[in-house]
Amino acid sequence: MQVVVAEVHKNLFQGEALSLTVATTEGVVTVLPKHAPFVANLKSGEVTVKTKEGIQKFEISGGVLEVANDQVTVLL
Repeated sequence: MQVVVAEVHKNLFQGEALSLTVATTEGVVTVLPKHAPFVANLKSGEVTVKTKEGIQKFEISGGVLEVANDQVTVLL
């Protein structure tokens, strides 16, 4: 699945990922390839992106998560 983690003026991560885990206002969500579409508000915490090369983590203070068509976008 393709993942983009972006702030207003720059991408923090863009590429192929095995999973993405983030805290939403409804609870912690792990997104895997072929996940059902949805949109969620994010709360402060950490975004964890797992790739073939390893794990990358990003501290966030909120944002929006969108999952659609095997693409995940995290807007901070």
